[in-house]
Amino acid sequence: MPQLTESVTRLIEEFSKLPGVGRKSAERLTYHMLRVHKNEALALADAIRSVKENVRYCKTCFHLAESDECEICRDPRRDRSLLCIVEQPRDLIALEQAGVFRGLYHVLLGRIAPLEGVGPDQLTIEPLIERVRAGEFREIIMGTNPT
Repeated sequence: MPQLTESVTRLIEEFSKLPGVGRKSAERLTYHMLRVHKNEALALADAIRSVKENVRYCKTCFHLAESDECEICRDPRRDRSLLCIVEQPRDLIALEQAGVFRGLYHVLLGRIAPLEGVGPDQLTIEPLIERVRAGEFREIIMGTNPT
C-alpha cells in the first residue's frame, strides 16, 4: 500500500492541530497546498511567520499590536473616560467594525473556565485592576459573554 511522504504527513498533522480542523479537513488543506502555485503556498507560510515574529499584545490593553501599544491606545481621538472589557481580540474587532464604541478597551485574553483549567491568574485581570485604579474612567462596560 503506498505511503504518504514525510512532508505531506507532517503538514496534515500540523493542520489537524488547528482548532476545528479534523483529520479529513487537514488532508483537504494539504492537498490544496499541493495544488496551488508555489508562490501562493509560500505567501501563506510568510504570513504565518510574520504574525509570529511581529505581533504581540499591547502593553496597555492586551489587544494585538505590532509595537508596544496598539493603534486604539495610541489614538488621541478615543474617549479615555470609557473602558470596555472584552474576552478576546476578535470581540474588540467586532465592536470596532460595528462602530458603536469610541472609548478604550481591555482584553482579558480568555474567560475563567475552571473545568478547562483557566483561572484568574491566566487572564489579564491584575493589569486591568491596576489600570482602573490608575485611570480616571467615568464608565466601565463589561463586554463579555454572560456565561
